[in-house]
Amino acid sequence: MKDLLKLTRPTNLLIIAATMLLMRYGVIGGHLERGLNQLVAEVGGVERSELILPAGFGPQMPLLHFILLILSTVFIAAGGNVINDYFDTRIDRINKPGQVIVGRTVKRRVAMTAHAVLSGAGLLLGAFVAWRSGLLKWAAIPAFAIGALWVYSTTLKRQLIMGNGLVATLTALVPLTVGLYELPLLQRAMDPAWVVALPNGDQYEMQPFYIELWYWILGFAVFAFLSTLVRELQKDMADVKGDEADGCRTIPIVWGMKWARVIALVDIGAIIVLLLFIRSQVLRDPLSYWYIGIAVLGPLLLSAGFTYQAHQRNEFVRAGTLMKVAMVMAIGYAVLIRFLP
Repeated sequence: MKDLLKLTRPTNLLIIAATMLLMRYGVIGGHLERGLNQLVAEVGGVERSELILPAGFGPQMPLLHFILLILSTVFIAAGGNVINDYFDTRIDRINKPGQVIVGRTVKRRVAMTAHAVLSGAGLLLGAFVAWRSGLLKWAAIPAFAIGALWVYSTTLKRQLIMGNGLVATLTALVPLTVGLYELPLLQRAMDPAWVVALPNGDQYEMQPFYIELWYWILGFAVFAFLSTLVRELQKDMADVKGDEADGCRTIPIVWGMKWARVIALVDIGAIIVLLLFIRSQVLRDPLSYWYIGIAVLGPLLLSAGFTYQAHQRNEFVRAGTLMKVAMVMAIGYAVLIRFLP
């Protein structure tokens, strides 16, 4: 059972769950709180605790439905991780022979059954949440994810660029899914506008801010997409021996390690430029300045340095680990949104 759990990559699953929680409570909930803080500052002489809020103030998905949405996403990702290892056994025997699980401590039919059960549960939960939310069209999201993960593991992983792009798209879909559910429900709840009352009886309407929230959600999704592309390239460079033996056509195999390294560094450079632009033009407060500069740009620069110097598999793995640190710290920025001016 322990080795079967390892196949699901529980650390990655925790990051997925944390990302969705932070989109709901950090980005959406934090933005609502930020609006109330700005109202308190404008009115003056009133404490935040004295405001009389409208009923249902906050993110709109019922908590149970949101938990089921997280479970749906986590189950599908877990099933995808299992099936990926199932089809990667030959590659892993070359790249990391001491870490092969499928076919050794976990039988192949057990791994396939686990994939089917996890993916099926994720599909059912996702369809149920879409139906109960009145957004049945989003039942296509779990169906797409399951199909994409299967095609990736069986075919696209071995194809030039397409596999990397698909994984990056699925990663970006994690924060985006929360917005696709929460923001239409929030828009529905704020029609007519929410009214916040003060102790003296004055009332203020909260202005719609859906576009701004979409910018936040899309910003996290774009960062997830670009950083995952880098991670996939770093993994391809680390696993080139096993991939080549299995007939894969990854970038370092088809175009060479030099071009793979250049593409990864250009991608990191693009991420850094985008972050510097956002920090200078949009998030000009000191908290954002120092957090982005130290917690996000720091690991990105280190990852770029290790990628540039790497020659051995463990060096590329180290560069990928630093990229994952940058991704986690970028997600963590959502906690700070409620404290922004």
